[in-house]
Amino acid sequence: LSRVSVVLSARHHHAGAASPAGAASPAGADSPFASPAQRDQDEEFSAAFVELVASGINPAMQRYRDFLAVTYLPQARVALAVTANPNGRACYDAALRSYTTLDRSGEQVFELGMNTVTSNQAKVQQLGAEAYGLDDFAAIIQHIKDDPTDKFTASSELLQFSKDAVSRAQMAMPQWFGYVPTVQAEVVPFPEYQEGTGVSARYEPGNENRPGAYRIPLFEPDQQSRGSAESTAFHEIWPGHHMQVAVAQEIKGLHPVSQIIWYSGMGEGWGRYAEGLAAEMGLYTTPSGPISRLAWPARGMVVDPAIHLLGWTREQAIAFMNQSGRFTESELDDMVDRIAVLPGQLTSYDSGGLEILALRQLANDQLGDDFDIREFHDRVLENGSIPLSMLREHIENWLEASPSASAATR
Repeated sequence: LSRVSVVLSARHHHAGAASPAGAASPAGADSPFASPAQRDQDEEFSAAFVELVASGINPAMQRYRDFLAVTYLPQARVALAVTANPNGRACYDAALRSYTTLDRSGEQVFELGMNTVTSNQAKVQQLGAEAYGLDDFAAIIQHIKDDPTDKFTASSELLQFSKDAVSRAQMAMPQWFGYVPTVQAEVVPFPEYQEGTGVSARYEPGNENRPGAYRIPLFEPDQQSRGSAESTAFHEIWPGHHMQVAVAQEIKGLHPVSQIIWYSGMGEGWGRYAEGLAAEMGLYTTPSGPISRLAWPARGMVVDPAIHLLGWTREQAIAFMNQSGRFTESELDDMVDRIAVLPGQLTSYDSGGLEILALRQLANDQLGDDFDIREFHDRVLENGSIPLSMLREHIENWLEASPSASAATR
């Protein structure tokens, strides 16, 4: 791990005796961990909760902070790359396999990522010429960032816009999937106490008793792009994570372990694939949506191995990611820290998305006129979250058993 992994602990000081650095600590009632007590009307519960924070949680956090400051930090590496550690290359290779579930070297991931970024840039230039009369990649991205019509004027507008996107996508599902799960999904704003705290939008699975939830921050709507709001909604709900999770919940016969295992390559890969599928489905209503969803993808496949294997500096990584126009200056800095402490993770999204696209092309080539996009999607999702290597084997077995595929390959 890197020294950046202690940043979070350094940002917070907790109750108890002074730390080696002389940090003071708030009392239990003032601790951020006491938020449930502060929001509850039951005085007995609140008092008991504050006491728990003061006597248990804060001292534990103090001990953890002291461990990081005294024991961990002096031993942590200074370099960003995990390969600076003993056996670092083996560590990176293992992390890459774990996150992508593919037998692909970091160098191969980098090359595929660069080729995909180049291809995506050409598509952005074509779309930008059609939408804005601009054919320069940087100018197109800057136009979207500066366009006030691509932003929201109020939180209520952002919320309704996202709800409309989810509703529009749900209505189109039967034309693209043979099996559509019955579990519903809804767009839910963050509770007030979480707004503006930096908590990311997220999907929370539902079940037969409650709908899935896309938790969306409504903070500073005038800084949020309509196009990004659409692509995120499609990534998280229909046809993205909610579709894949709800299908896995409803299909009979899957091993119970499938309900608790999550493979990033398959899971985040499907989310990335869903953003592009939404464009095919005609779900985007903004010109910036199809453009923005192409500007960032695959850059994680480039910058992650570039940092850990190729010696890229923080400045090089930030400059490359900044070309997408997706992140603020502080977010870019945080992204480099994320890559440093989670080697390989950022490659999983597009490694998975590209693998699903490759399998779709394989099925289309072998089935020809008999290719049915609904059946293909059903085959991809019918085993829940599995390693991408197993997904390929599953699709190849399905194609081998198909009479039309067998005839086409003879």
